[in-house]
Amino acid sequence: MADESHDPESYRLLFGVIGAAFLAVVLMFILASALVAPGWVVGALLVLWLVGAVVSLRSWPQRAWMPLLVGTALAVAWIAAVSITGGRT
Repeated sequence: MADESHDPESYRLLFGVIGAAFLAVVLMFILASALVAPGWVVGALLVLWLVGAVVSLRSWPQRAWMPLLVGTALAVAWIAAVSITGGRT
């Protein structure tokens, strides 16, 4: 019978890799927003993304879920910012 034990370190690493990929996708969305959103909105989102990435990286060893949480919050902020500006440049 297979061993049913789970390695916590594997889960921590998996959360980190998925969170990093999610942050990268959000960054691509923010950069693509430069085509439809005002420059100040894109700049503010980039600063917010940079702060979120640093917070995720620093807290990831203790809280494996932090990159996913920050990526989700940044995605929501991006959707709100692009929706509020209405795509006006």
